[in-house]
Amino acid sequence: MEEQPFQFQLNEVPPFFKNLAYGLQWVMIAIPNVVVFSTLCGVALRFDPAAQISFSQRLLIATGLMTILQSLKGHRYPILEGPSSAVLLSFIVLAPYGLSTIEGGLIFGGLSLIAVWKFKWFKWLSPFFTPNIVGIILMLVALTLLTFVYPLMIGISTTSPHGDLSILGVSLLIIFFVSLASHWLGGFIQTTSMLTGIIFGLILFLFQGKVSFSLVMESSWFAIPSPFLGVWPTFSLPAILSLICTYLAVMINTVGSVQGISEIVGKENIEDRIHRGIGMTGAGGLAAAFLGVVGMVSFSISPGVVLVSRVASRYVLAMSGAIMIFCAFIPILWAFLNVIPPSVTAAVLFVALSSQLMAGISVMMAGKNKIERREYFTVGLPLLLGTMVSIIPKPFFQQFPKAIASLISNGLVVGILFGLFLEHILFRPRKPKS
Repeated sequence: MEEQPFQFQLNEVPPFFKNLAYGLQWVMIAIPNVVVFSTLCGVALRFDPAAQISFSQRLLIATGLMTILQSLKGHRYPILEGPSSAVLLSFIVLAPYGLSTIEGGLIFGGLSLIAVWKFKWFKWLSPFFTPNIVGIILMLVALTLLTFVYPLMIGISTTSPHGDLSILGVSLLIIFFVSLASHWLGGFIQTTSMLTGIIFGLILFLFQGKVSFSLVMESSWFAIPSPFLGVWPTFSLPAILSLICTYLAVMINTVGSVQGISEIVGKENIEDRIHRGIGMTGAGGLAAAFLGVVGMVSFSISPGVVLVSRVASRYVLAMSGAIMIFCAFIPILWAFLNVIPPSVTAAVLFVALSSQLMAGISVMMAGKNKIERREYFTVGLPLLLGTMVSIIPKPFFQQFPKAIASLISNGLVVGILFGLFLEHILFRPRKPKS
């Protein structure tokens, strides 16, 4: 890809108030995932309201902490960290065994990635990540996340199981607003087009009377998570094997995220960045075990956000992590962020996904005049298979052994693995005869 005209480059530090606004923009994208993952874990572990609040606070702390550490010490790229869907599935599957068993598995899952970093094992794997594979990763993120985004955009809920036309209308207006602001406007407004899109959507929902501030009015100004840490871990072989396999999927996801963002902001020291990112993800597994929450992963949506905002500074992500940790101790701020309708965030995310989809195509086509015949299969099949896995009902995967269910139910991981198989084995280019 050709170099992007960013307002702030990778290692540039924006002025404080701009950095604060850019960081808040990332927080708006992170919060819905924290809310959704927290709710699902709370249901699986049968938390009471107090335990649910504490879990949400700890999960937000873990998200903010790992975002800071990765952007400053890990891969050092502008990539958002957040709860991993692969780990979430293992979390839910192992919930009947209790939180302590899950924590024991998280410790071993995290240690397995720390070993990959310590002994530099991934350097032997890097040749497998060709432009086709990186393009598949970027495009699959956009396609597989649609299953999460579209129900929010059309307003599917328990009260409206078939959606709501008024919510769809607002979602479309937000999409057009963010797209136009990002393309036609300049300066600060252009770089905060997603944040202004969220504010625009919030105003539209206020006019419809679909925003309630009751939770904000009932929230306190300061609260420490109680308990602050999880329970004492116990170790079970099935849980350990399940989480080690899961963290292999998380590693692939992390590598894909780093490879994807490197195509946009630069590949300097990419091998070291990948190893540090993997090691820090492993450390995040240990932190999640001690906090008693879901393990973290680098979000592959990040390249799309960077392309839309035109801000590539990793220090913006450090700011967003600090904001999230701050919000975890200020329940009234946490409640205010929860006021934003999920449809608003989903519509803004939709614009970022469209940019990411085209970034994937651009990476795949770099230096080529046309698509090769083999790429009809090496790229097309993994894209469709990964997308199909993402829309298959989750109960279907309960028929598989627990140790592999978390792997094969992740559309991104399945697409990447299938793409590697087709690219390097089944449709491997023939060497020209001498």
